Amino acid sequence: MIGLPRSGTKLLRGLLNEHPQVGIPLAETEFLQWWSKNWVRWGDLTDRGQFQRFYDEVTLSAYFIYLQEEQGHLISADDWFAHVGDGSLPEVFEALLRHDANIPLGGDGVWGDKSPGYVSQLPLIHRYFPHARVVHIVRDVRDYCLSINKAWGKNMVRAAQRWTDRIAMVRREGAAFGGQLIEVRYEDLLSDPEPVLRSICTLVGLPFDDRMLTLSQETENIGSARGQKKIKRDNVAKYEQEMSPAIRNAIEAVSGHLLDELGYPVDGKSSVKRIGRPRMLAYQMLDGINLIRADAGQRGWVGAARFRLRLFFETGEVEKGE
Repeated sequence: MIGLPRSGTKLLRGLLNEHPQVGIPLAETEFLQWWSKNWVRWGDLTDRGQFQRFYDEVTLSAYFIYLQEEQGHLISADDWFAHVGDGSLPEVFEALLRHDANIPLGGDGVWGDKSPGYVSQLPLIHRYFPHARVVHIVRDVRDYCLSINKAWGKNMVRAAQRWTDRIAMVRREGAAFGGQLIEVRYEDLLSDPEPVLRSICTLVGLPFDDRMLTLSQETENIGSARGQKKIKRDNVAKYEQEMSPAIRNAIEAVSGHLLDELGYPVDGKSSVKRIGRPRMLAYQMLDGINLIRADAGQRGWVGAARFRLRLFFETGEVEKGE
């Protein structure tokens, strides 16, 4: 499952996890790009000694840091090694995700991953998992920008440019998956979740289950839906009351054409206007500082900086893993 942060990926994961045959871990891997670049260096992972060296290195990833913080334990090297198959990247990755999603090998269940950052890694996913089913969730850019600004103090104009570029990228690169990729709107999931969830069940070859319509546990840890065990159906069009006209106009100047394509209301027709690279870099530096500041309450300043630097080391961006 892919989609920009604050676009409903956690809610969708929570609803899908209510299906008795679906398992998606509560942390985002985000490390496929790093694994791919280093796979040859790690050698033959069917050798127990080499696998231990791999294990000691990769468990420093943000994915494992998050699981350790939230759940207090990680997969053991022995448990993981017992299911690595031929030691290839796809089999080692699948063994980890099946363990953390509680979907045993050989069963009827469907395992998955919820990593927003993979919106820019579809060719890599297709390379390793050509038969994967991909769900791309999209949210109105104006509410998306408002949400990430509230959550992390991020610049809304930069966010609009990233939203536009990432969605266009998914639509272009996702063509390789053909009918194995579907795009759903966050707003549709809120207003009438059953058709959206049925379409996903059809995609992955599972029968629809009514339990998917009700959350058994909270999915959101920040924002207006924090701590709620229900679908917050009114969490749409917040920008109409909470966003200044100047910011809204700036966002629509960047993203209006794609909003129109996706069926979101836009006043008039907006010309395509890109934000220049110098401005984007300046905004990115400030966004990085604000992300560390937001993390500091949970991890401390040093821990927050290390966490974000680790994400940058693995993905090239500090924003992923949100």
